[in-house]
Amino acid sequence: MSKTEIDLEQIRFAGRAVLAVRGMWCASCAMALQRSLGKVPGIQEAVVNFISGSVLLRWDPDSAALSQIVMRSHKLGYELSFMLDEGALADGLNAQARRIRLQLAVAVVFGMWSMLCAWVLYLNQGIPADGEGRVIAWFSVVTGLPVIMYSGQDFFRAAVNTLRAGFAGMDALICIGAIGALIVSIWNLLTGSIDIYMDAATMLVTFLLAGRLIEIRARQENDLAMRALAQLTPEVATRLCDNGATQSVPIDNIEAGDLILVRAAERIPVDGVIVQGQSELDTSLLTGESFPVPVAPAAEVLAGTVNLGSPLQVKVTASAGRRRLDLLGLRMIELFGARPSLSMAAERFVRWLLPVVTTVAILAFARYLWIGMTTSQALISALSLFVAACPCAVGLSMPLAYALGSRRAAERGILWRDPASVESLARSRVIAFDKTGTLTTGLFKVAGIQTAPGIEPQLVGYLAGKAEYGINHPIANALRLYAQHEGWPERTLMQSRTQRYARGVSLDDETGTVLVGAKGWLRDRNVQNMPPETDGPGMVHVSLNGVWHGAIQLQDTPREQAHSALKHLAADGTQLWLITGDSAQAAGQLIDELQVDFSKILSTSTPEQKEQALCGAGQTTTFVGDGVNDVLALAGADCGIAVSSATAVAASAAGIVITRGGAEQIAWARQWARRTYRVVKQNLAFAIAYNALVVIVLFASGATPFAAAIAMLLSSVSVCLNAARLAVSSSAMPVIISHKMLENSGNSGVS
Repeated sequence: MSKTEIDLEQIRFAGRAVLAVRGMWCASCAMALQRSLGKVPGIQEAVVNFISGSVLLRWDPDSAALSQIVMRSHKLGYELSFMLDEGALADGLNAQARRIRLQLAVAVVFGMWSMLCAWVLYLNQGIPADGEGRVIAWFSVVTGLPVIMYSGQDFFRAAVNTLRAGFAGMDALICIGAIGALIVSIWNLLTGSIDIYMDAATMLVTFLLAGRLIEIRARQENDLAMRALAQLTPEVATRLCDNGATQSVPIDNIEAGDLILVRAAERIPVDGVIVQGQSELDTSLLTGESFPVPVAPAAEVLAGTVNLGSPLQVKVTASAGRRRLDLLGLRMIELFGARPSLSMAAERFVRWLLPVVTTVAILAFARYLWIGMTTSQALISALSLFVAACPCAVGLSMPLAYALGSRRAAERGILWRDPASVESLARSRVIAFDKTGTLTTGLFKVAGIQTAPGIEPQLVGYLAGKAEYGINHPIANALRLYAQHEGWPERTLMQSRTQRYARGVSLDDETGTVLVGAKGWLRDRNVQNMPPETDGPGMVHVSLNGVWHGAIQLQDTPREQAHSALKHLAADGTQLWLITGDSAQAAGQLIDELQVDFSKILSTSTPEQKEQALCGAGQTTTFVGDGVNDVLALAGADCGIAVSSATAVAASAAGIVITRGGAEQIAWARQWARRTYRVVKQNLAFAIAYNALVVIVLFASGATPFAAAIAMLLSSVSVCLNAARLAVSSSAMPVIISHKMLENSGNSGVS
C-alpha cells in the first residue's frame, strides 16, 4: 500500500473513518486541512485535530471516494494513514520533534548574536552609521538569516498551505512579520541607515518554535494511547491445528474462524466465542466489573480480559484491528480530537488579523505618501506595521502559561497532557467518578459472614481461607488475607491440598470435604440446606461434607481520603456523579461507606454508556477513571483525569494524569487549573487588544523600525511577566487544601 492509497476494506464502516495525519505543523495546518477536505463533494463532516494528529471523516460513498479525499490532502502536503498503521504517526512525530529541536538550537545560537548586535545599536544611538555601526548592523542581519531561513522554514511551508486552502492563519502573519523585519533591515542598510530590527524576527521565530515543541510533545504523549491499547493483548496466540497440535502464531496472522487455546492466567488476545471449557474471567479493565465473571461454552469473550481458571478453546470472531479493544481506541481518538480549546480562538483571531493589517498597511502607505513622505520612507513605515502587529504575544501567550503551570503541577504529582483539558477542568461543574480502582483500591476485603444455625463465623472463615490458600485469584487472596488477619497459624493453612474448578475450589483433608465457590456451583454439587436469599455479587459460599455452612460477603475497599476529597468538591458547588460498570449493589455499598451524596448514579454501564452520559450532560464535565473500560469516558469528557493506579491506556486517553496520590489531588488540580486558565485568558485578551491598539497608534503617528521593534518586544515581555506569576505563585494553596481535607477526614472517620 502506498502512502496515498488506503484500502477501503480496512474501514469497518463504509463512509466513516478516523485516520492519522502526517505533516501537520500547527493548529493552522489542521484548520487548513479541515477547510480543504470540507470542500470535497460528498463530504458530510471533516474534523481535524492537531493534538491527536487525526482526522474524523464522514462521507457519502455514492458521491465521494476515499481516494479523492486522500489526494486532496496529499496536494496540501499532508499524508493520511490508518491510526493502527504500525507506528507511522509515532515515527513522524519523533522525526518532527528532532527537527524542531535542531531548528530551536540554531535559532537560539544565531539569534543570540543577532539580538545582541541589534540592542547594541538601540542602546547606543550615537554610534557612527558609516563605521562600526554599519558593521554591527550587517553582522546582526547575517547572523539572523539562519534563524529566518532555516529555523523558520516550516512556518513558511505552513503559511503556503493555509493560503492554498483559502485562508491565512497565524503562520502567514508570522512569515510576513519576519520577512518584513528582514526586508526593512536590509533596505535601511542599503540606503545608509543602521535602523534594523532583526531582533524582532529572531525573537519571533525562537519563541514560537518553543511553543511548537510543547505542542509536539503533547501529540507524542497522545500517540501512546494506541500503543498502550496494543500492549493489553499478547503479541502471539496459540492456534489449534486440525490434527490437535498447537502452534504459536503472531497475533496479526490470526483470522476470524481460527480456533485458539487460552491457558489459565493468560490474557485473551482476540474477540471470540468459547467452544470448549469453563472458567472465570477478570473483565474489570474492559467492563469495570470488580468480581470475576463465570464463562462457559457459547459465551462471548473479549480481547484484553484475563482467564483466571481453566483452559479455554475459543473460536475467533474478530482479529487484530477489528476487536472491540481496537474500536474503543479509534473512538477514543475521535472523542479526544473534538475537545475545544482557546488555541482555536487565537487562530480565528489571527485569521482575521492578516487581512485587517494588510488593509491598514496599504492605507498607511497611501497616507504617508499623501503627507509628503518619500516612497522608501512610506514603504518602510508600512512594513513596520506588519512587524509591530505580528502575533508573537498571541502565539506565546498560551504555550508559556501552560508550560509554567504544568511545571508546578508536575511538582505536585499531576501531569498535564492537553491544554484543552486544563481549560475544561477549570470550568467544569460536574465531576464524574468511576468506582473500581478510582474511588476504591480494587482489592477485596471480607465485609461480613452469614452462617447456618449453630455454625460459628470463625469456622466458615477458617474453612474458606484454608481451601483458597496457595491460589492466585482476587477472591482467594482476600480470603487468605482474612484468615491470616484472624491469626490462624499459617502452617495449618499451608497443609491444604485443593482442587481448582472454574467456579470454585474443593478441599479434602482430615476435616472432610470443603467446597468454596459460587452458589450455583455448590448447588450443582448437591450441597444441602442452601438458603435462597443469600446471593449476589461478592458472595462466596462454603460447605462442609455436603452441608452449607455459610456465606462470606466480599466488597471492594475504598481509597484513603476519597471521602474527604469528595466532600471538599461538593462543598465547592460541584455536582458529583458515580458512573461504574459494576453492579448497583456494589455501587450502593460504596456510597454507604463513603457517606457522600452523588447527584447521579449509573451502574452496570458499558464504555459507550459512560461516554453518552457525559456527552449528554449539557455542561462542562470532568471524568475520573483508571481502566480500559473508562477510555471513552476519559476521551469524551471535556476533561479526563487518570488516577495513579490507571492502566497505560487510561493514562493515554486522559488529558490530566495523577502520578502520586488519588482523588484528594483533584481538588488541588482544579484550583491550580483555574489559576492557570485565568492567566491564559488574561494573556490572550491582552495580546489581542495590544495588537489592535498598536496598529491604530502606529497608523496615526507613523511607524518606524525602532517603534515597531519596541512595540513587539513590549507585548512579548508583558505576556511573559504575567505568565511568570505561575512560577512564583504562593505555595500555600496546596497546604490550605490539605488542611481542609485532613479536617474533613478527621470528622468522617475515614483514614
